[in-house]
Amino acid sequence: MSEAKRAGFLARLGVARPERWGPVLARLAVTAATLGLLFWWIPIGEVTEAILGLGLGRWLGVVALFGLIHGIAALKWSILVRASGTPLRSSVAVRAHAAGLFANIWLPSIVGGDLVRAGIAARSGGQIAGPTAAGIADRVLDLVALVALAAIGLSLAPAPQDDTALRVLQLAVAALVLGVVGGLLVLRFIDAERLPVRPAKAVRRLREATLALASRGKTTALAFGISLAVQGSLSCINDLLGAPIGIDCGLAVWAVAWPLAKVAAFLPVSLGGIGVREAALAALLATFGVDPALALAQGLLWRSGLMALGLIGGVVALFVPKPPEDDAAGAEPERA
Repeated sequence: MSEAKRAGFLARLGVARPERWGPVLARLAVTAATLGLLFWWIPIGEVTEAILGLGLGRWLGVVALFGLIHGIAALKWSILVRASGTPLRSSVAVRAHAAGLFANIWLPSIVGGDLVRAGIAARSGGQIAGPTAAGIADRVLDLVALVALAAIGLSLAPAPQDDTALRVLQLAVAALVLGVVGGLLVLRFIDAERLPVRPAKAVRRLREATLALASRGKTTALAFGISLAVQGSLSCINDLLGAPIGIDCGLAVWAVAWPLAKVAAFLPVSLGGIGVREAALAALLATFGVDPALALAQGLLWRSGLMALGLIGGVVALFVPKPPEDDAAGAEPERA
């Protein structure tokens, strides 16, 4: 394979080129440091004992549920892609989402799985602007759903053991709500032409995606409903993983802790949020009296289930049949 073809192949997978490995190595260092601190703070023997208490059967059941929920998430993304005017076959949607999942979890990536699945959709539909905007809209809806779920959970969860912790949680949820609303207002009024090239491009794409959502009320409502159902279902899976190992905090607590930990994992400081999500989850659950060792064990079990699903996604991406147009020689998607 020529150097140009190899670079193109890696770019489609979302793998960083050698000259861009600096940020990846920095995130790797943060990931290792965070996990090291967690295992220094929490006795590894207690974590291991809790992990072994789950049982293989329940873990496999959780992986199967992950697969079902990600199938529904793929449906939501395909609805948004089609609403953008890009034709998308169901088989392409499944393959693209599976490849994006694999890239997010297993590949050292700068662009992430969103661009991987957009690229696959673009090869089928002939243009990349629509799938890219759909991916951005998908993330915006997921973020809004997470914030809504955290707000609902906080209103239903029992009060934390510490009043200070309750105020911190209230401030965190309020900050997320204000951040989402403020971000949308900034997108509406900021002059992208005054920004440097890359931020300006990001602002324009976000603005286009949010305007597209606003102009398609029924599609947006359907996609948001799916986002809320997906995120709520994932909160329930947290309880399925936590209950057998001794975490008995209730679904309302998971509806607070899990979305906030997931949002924390969005920060681009570690590889795939590894370490950051687990640390945030342990700290959040501790405010409701959950043993940090159990919280970390649950987080690692969750991570292992996702990694297993990512491998399955890679297999699906390889073996789901490609439409004939995907194999057309020299077919290149139109650039936005």
